[in-house]
Amino acid sequence: MVKAQYSPQQLAERFIDQREIQNVMGKYALLTMICKQADLVDRFWSKQAEQPTLAKNDGWYVGLDAIRGYYQAISDQIGETAKLLKKVFPKQLGDKTDEEAFGAGEHFPRPLTTPIVEVAADGKTAKGLWQVMGANNAITPNGPLSTWNWGYVAADFVLEDDEWKIWHLQEFTELSAPVASNWVAKTELPVMPEFASLADLKLPVPTVAANLYEVYSPEREYTAPPKMPEPYNTFAETFSYGMN
Repeated sequence: MVKAQYSPQQLAERFIDQREIQNVMGKYALLTMICKQADLVDRFWSKQAEQPTLAKNDGWYVGLDAIRGYYQAISDQIGETAKLLKKVFPKQLGDKTDEEAFGAGEHFPRPLTTPIVEVAADGKTAKGLWQVMGANNAITPNGPLSTWNWGYVAADFVLEDDEWKIWHLQEFTELSAPVASNWVAKTELPVMPEFASLADLKLPVPTVAANLYEVYSPEREYTAPPKMPEPYNTFAETFSYGMN
């Protein structure tokens, strides 16, 4: 790769691009936190790039329909959980509409740290890698539960109609353990009868199932994080966070 030489104007434009990309992911994380998963695809994903993908630990969701279906299923779960909470806690929530109760008991902070963002020399694409140190605070079949959810977010971006959009996204969970528990021990939690029906709420299976990233355990072999972005000229010269 030939190292690009930039004018002061170009350097300023690249700085703005990096800031806008970080803002896209910051907004993405914020909407996730406040249970707006159903809005993510329309707001942040590319509508023109070829084969957009979302990667989770257990496989790939390929294409906008599959990605939208995954996020809509999360939103549907949140809605069904709220309806159940209205029955379990009639004094607190019984007079709420389904819309008013939506998101009750749910909070998914996803602080993004250690940002590494590289914009292509041609200015058409970009790559980013973040560490996530978050938590799932949710209503589960085991009742209200707070779970550490640490991992990585890696993404390819494409400039579309003068806006940076997500093209490929990897969301890998590195650590998952109930708060105040032993992280390296398997924690068995009892099912609470009033919340047992939540076990029936399932997310759609990936379009392409694959063991992409294994959650940490003492038995797991060393697992490297997603590859770090490096300076590049055009997307054809670099690796992809999409499905190869």
